[in-house]
Amino acid sequence: MPHAPDPAVPSSPADTPSGPDAVFEAEVRGEAVAEVEVVESTPDPLRTLLIEDDPDHAALVEAYLADVESPRIELSHASTVEAGTTSLEAARDAGVPFHVVLADQQLPDSAYWQTVSRVGGAAAGVPVVALTSLGDLEVALDAVRAGAQDYLVKSELSPELLRRTLRYAVERARRDAALRRTNEALRQTLRHVRQMQAQIVEQEKLAGLGRLLSGVAHELRNPLGLAVNSAEAVAREAEALEAVLGTVEGDAAEHLEALRDNAARAARQGRRADDVVRAMYDHARGVEGALRPVDVGGVVRTAVARETADDVTVSTDIAAGLEAVGVGSALTRMLANLLENAVAAARLGDGRVRVAALRDGDEVVVTVEDDGPGFDNAAEAVEPFVSGWRTGRRVGLGLPLARAIAVGHGGRVELGRSERLGGARVRVALPAADAPRLAPD
Repeated sequence: MPHAPDPAVPSSPADTPSGPDAVFEAEVRGEAVAEVEVVESTPDPLRTLLIEDDPDHAALVEAYLADVESPRIELSHASTVEAGTTSLEAARDAGVPFHVVLADQQLPDSAYWQTVSRVGGAAAGVPVVALTSLGDLEVALDAVRAGAQDYLVKSELSPELLRRTLRYAVERARRDAALRRTNEALRQTLRHVRQMQAQIVEQEKLAGLGRLLSGVAHELRNPLGLAVNSAEAVAREAEALEAVLGTVEGDAAEHLEALRDNAARAARQGRRADDVVRAMYDHARGVEGALRPVDVGGVVRTAVARETADDVTVSTDIAAGLEAVGVGSALTRMLANLLENAVAAARLGDGRVRVAALRDGDEVVVTVEDDGPGFDNAAEAVEPFVSGWRTGRRVGLGLPLARAIAVGHGGRVELGRSERLGGARVRVALPAADAPRLAPD
């Protein structure tokens, strides 16, 4: 830096600067140093804005920079912060922004502690070098803390020092901008990696659950089928017995009626259990088939047609041209499960269900809402065999199945309360067909 070091602070290897800053420090101490070559990308001409109200100092800076050949300096001059910020904005709007700003700290319309921050705010990334008439190190360091890339003391100016300071300020600003871009890219990559890790963990969890459900379903299906057939056979035998006996009265009639009712109840519960087994098979099956662009509007219309109910109104709001990456049959099965839940919940309300689909960044979002009682515990509702209904009458596989299919497509499911209808809201986000992906399928 172009200032004398503080003699009270001993130097150490850790405190020793390197690169351009080392050259500045060494030159100020009077040490012999080799010329440091700046990156060849330094712009030529180097468009420089000087904000200086003293004509003599402005003329001195202009004279020092007039004979610089590499890079050639293109100097513009403003006398106030307001005029300087206007010049910065005009140059940026014209497509020829300044590369660096030299700003006196004490100006007619700005106190020395305000100038750098005001100019830096208008510069929008253009490096600012502070000029000061004060030899106070703290004043200069305040300028750096306020955002200046560097500072120069007017009484110590020389053509070479001024040239180098401008070039190094530009290069440091470029380096800092490149580092910020790299850091942002790394942050985005880290977010993607974490999302992928979470999806892998979720997929492994669902795959293990699917294997368990598949085995259980296989063992249950045959005895369930036999139980349902036997219950239906008992009901038929009761009808046949009544036909053979003719008119049955008294206790015999009551026993016969109880036999028919129990047989019908057993058959009904057996069929319900069979539905659970089928849902377990669907859960275990997950996503089968190649992922390809799928017309989301067509999927929604197919699922809505399957779940049409006379006592429930299902409205749709589907944006045109929506395509997600997926398997059409699996997505239809997922949405049909969500609609089945929503229709059943709406019967406990005013009978309204709404399905919406829209594009949100790189995702296609499908939302199913109802005006029913809502989730008792949304966090637990996506767990298998945990019912999200306050009544507890559902077996609790519809939402886990929907989540398994969404995760299998690289998407996610979010549960909440519908602000529009007041009941439950299920939001499914799927990768859009034209969204960039980290790796090919």
